[in-house]
This record gives sequence, C-alpha cells and structure tokens, in this order.
Amino acid sequence: MRTLYPAAAALMLLIAGCSGTTTPSPTASAVPSASSEPSPTPTSSAAPSPEPTAPGSGQGAGAPDDSGRFSYVCSNLNEAVPDVTYTSLTEVWASTEYVRLASCTASYEGPGPFEPTEDEAKIISIAEPGISPSDGLETYLTALALCTRVSDEAASGLFGRNSRQMLLAASELCPRAPQGKIIGLWASGERAADGEYAVEDGGLVPGKFHLRKTPPDGCTWSVAGSDGSQKAAGGAAEGQSGIVLEEKDVLTSDKCGIWEKME
Repeated sequence: MRTLYPAAAALMLLIAGCSGTTTPSPTASAVPSASSEPSPTPTSSAAPSPEPTAPGSGQGAGAPDDSGRFSYVCSNLNEAVPDVTYTSLTEVWASTEYVRLASCTASYEGPGPFEPTEDEAKIISIAEPGISPSDGLETYLTALALCTRVSDEAASGLFGRNSRQMLLAASELCPRAPQGKIIGLWASGERAADGEYAVEDGGLVPGKFHLRKTPPDGCTWSVAGSDGSQKAAGGAAEGQSGIVLEEKDVLTSDKCGIWEKME
C-alpha cells in the first residue's frame, strides 16, 4: 500500500495544475465595457455633402451675406470716426462700433452684370412687386442696408423713410440679424417715425402707441379721424403716456421720435 502513495500524490498534483490554468483571471468580465465595443464598420453610404448653392443664396432664410458679392461702407455717429468698409453683414454685426453706426451703404462688387439668386429675386419681388429681378439691384441694396444697423439715434430716419413693402423685404431678408425683431416691428406697423401715418392695411395697426424715449423740445402730434376732424393732440408728456389709434385714424408727428405699439 505504501508504494501507491507517491503515484496518487503525483496524479493529484497534475490534476490541480491543469485546473489552475483554466481559472478565469480576476480582471476578466462577462459584460463588455464601453471601450471594448467594436467600432462601427465604415460603409460607403455616408451622408452626401450639401449641394453647392449659387453665390449669395440662403439670405432669404436669414443667413448673412458672406458671398463676397457685396460690400458695406458705414459711417459712425461720431463724425470724427472715419468710415469703415465691411465685406459682409456678419462683419457689420460683429463690429465693436455696431450700435454707434449712423448709416451703411451697400454696394455690389460683381461679377457683373447683376444676376440675382433665387433668394435675392424673392426679396426684390417683396420690396417692389412687378419689377424684373434683374433690374432690382438698387432695390436689393436698399434692403441690405436696412439689415445693417438700428441705432435709435438714426432709426427714425433709416426706417421711417422707407415703404412698408421695403421694410417687409428687409424683415424677410435678415430675421436673424441682431435687429431682426425691430425691423419686424417697423414692417408690421407697430412702430412709426415722425411724419404722417394712416391706421389701415399696409400702414399702422390699431392699438395704443407711446413714444419710446423722451423727445427733445418741440414735439407735437395729432390724431385725425376718418372724416378729417381732430380727435386728439399733444406733446411729449401725452405722447409718452400713450395715445389710442383706431381704424382709419391718421397720426401726424413732428420732432417726437419713434412711436411704438404698447398692446
């Protein structure tokens, strides 16, 4: 019996050694980690690149004009500051002097002759219905200029002297401009400058209006009814308190600044 013990012991050692090599490593895991997931297999069905668009297109959706086809010369409210030339609306909007710009003039840089893109033709047709888009360069340049700045000191003249159709075109052209919402107020008839304005379709909307800022001395205004008779009149104090405009009324304002709808 004693001669069997060494063999049995050797067999037991052999079995133990074999079973030890199959013991799972303590670092192994049955659940794959995020880093162990296989990478996606590349395929040939990658998303196609956007199709090229005509230069200057996309503006009707509010995209800045980065086409290089237009330039902008802007003057400052401080006359001591020289005029600055910009190559896109983006540059104008990013200017550190943006809120101090008095006015900007847009120019076409070519290639010539002017051939409007689909978006540009749409803006021209809104601003001046009936005109051929290819003849609408000056119309389009005016809409671009309206998209450049809105300093209150000059907004009355900038927006007040343009037609409702032109303001609607500018609002369509640059709704995402820093002043996009303000242009929209002028276009919708919720703002007005000094002058004479009727409360009607294409003019001011009915409602209560007031002066946005305290005007200088000499502000006078009046409201006439549809029959021409005077319904109300006053100066700065009454204008800031608010006046009510009804359908067919006519507002006449002088040296009062900007009127804005309150409600």
